[in-house]
Amino acid sequence: MTNATETRAFQAEVKELLGLMIHSLYSHKEIFLRELISNASDALDKLRFEALTQPALHAGGEGGRGDELLIRLDVEESGRQIVITDNGIGMTRAEVVENLGTIARSGTRRFLEELRAKGAQSPELIGQFGVGFYSSFMVAESITVETRKAGTQDGVRWSSRGDGEYTLEDMGSLARGTRITLQLKPLPTDDEEAQDFADAGLLRELVRKYSDFVEWPIVMPTARLEHEGALVRRTLADGSEVFELNSKKPLWMRSKDEIKTEEYAQFYKHLAHDWSDPLETVHFRNEGSNEYTALLYVPSERPLDLFDPGRDKSNVSLYVRRVFVMGDCEELLPSWLRFVRGVVDSSDLPLNVSREILQQNRSLAQMRKRCTTKVLEALAALRDGRRADYERFWAAFGTVLKEGIVVDRERVEQVAGLCLFPSSKDEKAITLDEYIARAPAGQDTIYMIGGSELATVRRSPHLEALAAQGGEALCMVEPVDEWVRDMLKEYKGKKIVALERGEARFAGEAEKQKREDAEREYRGVLEKLESGLSGAVASVRVSSRLKESPAVLVDDADAHGIHYERMLRQTGRPVPPRKRVLELNVDHPLAARLKSLVEAGDASGKLKDWGDLLYAQALLAEGSPLPDAPRFSKLVSDLMLASSK
Repeated sequence: MTNATETRAFQAEVKELLGLMIHSLYSHKEIFLRELISNASDALDKLRFEALTQPALHAGGEGGRGDELLIRLDVEESGRQIVITDNGIGMTRAEVVENLGTIARSGTRRFLEELRAKGAQSPELIGQFGVGFYSSFMVAESITVETRKAGTQDGVRWSSRGDGEYTLEDMGSLARGTRITLQLKPLPTDDEEAQDFADAGLLRELVRKYSDFVEWPIVMPTARLEHEGALVRRTLADGSEVFELNSKKPLWMRSKDEIKTEEYAQFYKHLAHDWSDPLETVHFRNEGSNEYTALLYVPSERPLDLFDPGRDKSNVSLYVRRVFVMGDCEELLPSWLRFVRGVVDSSDLPLNVSREILQQNRSLAQMRKRCTTKVLEALAALRDGRRADYERFWAAFGTVLKEGIVVDRERVEQVAGLCLFPSSKDEKAITLDEYIARAPAGQDTIYMIGGSELATVRRSPHLEALAAQGGEALCMVEPVDEWVRDMLKEYKGKKIVALERGEARFAGEAEKQKREDAEREYRGVLEKLESGLSGAVASVRVSSRLKESPAVLVDDADAHGIHYERMLRQTGRPVPPRKRVLELNVDHPLAARLKSLVEAGDASGKLKDWGDLLYAQALLAEGSPLPDAPRFSKLVSDLMLASSK
């Protein structure tokens, strides 16, 4: 051993790059602990792998740390120091210079490259870039690394304040592995929310959050956590008592056949902080070039914040080889499946330098596609096999699922097939396939009707002719339904028609001829009504959709709905005029009375009043507000008085 001590400058524009990493690379300072534990886990993995061909590297007496591989976390609150120790592979002086003296050069990546060049199978390693270590400078004013490579005699000490230089010193009597000491920065006095990383309790929580499923034990001396009765207490080979901070038990890594329903439920409650059992569990493993395991849950109850601003993204966490990388990972599931909770653990997912922003790559897109498909398949099975449970799911999350029809063009029909719609015929909500199965013979159209309230829609005059033929319509009363109908033009080859928009399309040839004859017979009535309602309606025509009501208002085929209008008003935007048509039921006794008034020359001037009444009644029937309620009230009063004479 030479006992050489030297000071060197960092490579790769270190001052600028360190500043970038410390201040910009990570959004949360607490991430440093995850990075250091990940590096320690890598070192243990490397030792285990190398020891397969060189057993002496893992000899019990080598380094005096015993056979058990572990990560030790200690903290000196008064001195504001954190120490992380592993008895893994360690580093030589040259490797320290290469890995810690040059930014963005990863020993892990070099190790993998060498293994692949030899054709050897690579162990599952976490770090792929050499910058995670430097995240510690976000919280530390100085860092010291003491390390000795397994199978060598000499150790080395590396130290730096992150200011562009580092010092190297040869050391003796070092145990195998690596010991990292962080001298923490003073706790800010002007920030009440600042995290105190010298607090052993906080470190324990960070381990649980980010590294709970790391394979190796992460331990802390019991003296630091005297009251942690919930943790496992152990005695190490050197006689010291420690608590194990991580569970090392990722449920998703076990075979589905070995997991009980209660275990799935217990893990869900831990993951989602929910008191209720999940409604459905989706657990699968993808193998091949893109290996990952997914454990996803469909909750049984709607969380209170489901529709809160900012909660419109995935609630699935991403792990890489059991190390937490990101919560609410929107790249794993689309926003319209945001009610799903769970984890996805990748074995080989590439990450960028910060691990917080995933690269947009083919592997990730494939994971998203497969996870989405698996969830939809599980929902379809729930719909077909446990209808009561599915109806419970739909009541909680159906509105969110419908968003998939609007935003995911590739899955419009698949998501539509999962939807439950209220029917105009009975109280039970049905699927599109159930609607088709029970439609009258020869009906090749799916009818829908929109509105603001279900009870009002079910009494709509637009349904009269369809109901007379034994048909039914699906009721669309949620705000999202307006956008659903814009996207959902057909389903399994059957056109979808909105009853309250455009021409009626279920009339037969005889009905069409009858309407044409009525148009000629009532032309004078139609023209007078249209003139009297000028500005309120675009036109007046004979209806073939009414059986009992005297009149009804019909929107243009491409018109916007009432929910869209309401949204525009709430946001202070102008509301485009609706080109509405008043349809008159010529079989109603009032039509004959109107015709008589026109033929008599309307000497009393009642036609205008009657037209206004018909228009107001049509508005009330669909649940719309009256433009002139006092005038309507007066017209009704006058009509009542006239009828009593």
